[in-house]
Amino acid sequence: MHRLSNKWFTPSALAAALLASAHGAQATPQYSVQRTGPLCAVAQDPASYNTKYLSFFESLVQGQGDWLFRTRYDLRTDFGTTPYGYSQFKRLRDALKARGVELMIVYQPTRGLVNREKLTPEEKAAFNFDLAKKNYLAAVEQFRKAGIWVTDLSPLFDEKGVDTDYYFKADHHWTPAGAERTAKLVAETLKQIPGFDDIPKKDFQSKVVGLLPKAGTLHKTAGQLCGTTYATQYVDQYETEAAGDGGDSLFSDESDPKVALVGTSNSGPAYNFAGFLQQHSGAEVLNMAVSGGGFDSALLQYMSSQEFHDNPPKVLIWEFATHYDLAQQSFYRQAVPLVNNGCEGRPVALKNRVKLKPGANEVLVNGKEQPLRDLRGRDYLVDLTFSDPAVHESKATIWYLNGRRENFKIEQSDRVDTGGRYVFELRNDQDWADLNLLALEIHSPEQMPKDLSVEVSVCKRPGAGGSNLAAQAD
Repeated sequence: MHRLSNKWFTPSALAAALLASAHGAQATPQYSVQRTGPLCAVAQDPASYNTKYLSFFESLVQGQGDWLFRTRYDLRTDFGTTPYGYSQFKRLRDALKARGVELMIVYQPTRGLVNREKLTPEEKAAFNFDLAKKNYLAAVEQFRKAGIWVTDLSPLFDEKGVDTDYYFKADHHWTPAGAERTAKLVAETLKQIPGFDDIPKKDFQSKVVGLLPKAGTLHKTAGQLCGTTYATQYVDQYETEAAGDGGDSLFSDESDPKVALVGTSNSGPAYNFAGFLQQHSGAEVLNMAVSGGGFDSALLQYMSSQEFHDNPPKVLIWEFATHYDLAQQSFYRQAVPLVNNGCEGRPVALKNRVKLKPGANEVLVNGKEQPLRDLRGRDYLVDLTFSDPAVHESKATIWYLNGRRENFKIEQSDRVDTGGRYVFELRNDQDWADLNLLALEIHSPEQMPKDLSVEVSVCKRPGAGGSNLAAQAD
């Protein structure tokens, strides 16, 4: 695009104006023409990305045509997680494995790794593709060392000679074509998992059902910052059905999927990733993905469900992008105890139900109703349920006998149905593991529903040591 004076013109309009001037048209104003491109200087300034939403797009750079990239996420060169993150990932994997569930992850490659040919020559030269590829492959290897099934998606890098783009021009989601290319590779890994051959198979077929419009999130952000507009991109949209039944039994009451999928909006129905997995693997897939819930919400919601505990899958596929922080201690403290359903069906050391008032509420005190018990952080977990399932955010304060305390944020995306239930382990790191629980406080939500109450239990973790004998204060 070119800018004349203060208005935007297409190149064809510009040519017409110059042509009229060349033929001596009267009263034709003279312009100095400057090539500026759609992206303004504001969009290229990191300081402009000053909200939580805008920070997701830091910082936009121009690609070829209408392609846009984010330097922070699309052109990153670091992948994987910390040694702590890998160890906790393995702990989650081991807990699932003990229940007969194989954990498999879909570790999405970045737009830079897949579509770097859409960068401008200058941006392509500045992007260290070789380092990014090396670190991506190293992360895949580390996940495998932790016993986690993961597909190497590097064959999708640099999609030269491909008619349909893997990613949208300026959106962080993959296209349905990209979802299918991924599903085809993931299905090959899925077939290698022990026990997969025993899972019932069907013949699934995918077909085009219309066009999927995409006004890209990167385009929207550029428009917000620069005032520019972009054309909507359209790609083929797909649906998948079981051959021979018109799809009527795909998710019928009689179905019993042994493969479950949790993940982000990339696994949502718009892109048909679950359908393509069924097509290329032959296995029925229970899709429990959550759009807009980050990398963890779908997994936590599914493992909180009765469906998971009554009928656990043989394979749990977890799809997420590479930019998420996989070393979040609070996530693993919630995810691991959910594998075995928290305190459900387990002996309870402390239990109480309290109607909440605004502010802090003391809900449990060790030694108040019975002799002091040995409730060490390394051995115990908290299982609580709010009477109103609409509560998605609160805070717990855990007090220990030596006077130390910890604030734990109780939070889940409002995109998921938690049933009001939250489960988390007491701290088990460094000098916290041997501290004895004294009391638990629950802070009322900012927008507290009327007559809100909470039921709280403390129980021992599966496989924990220690005892329930009376203990001396630290």
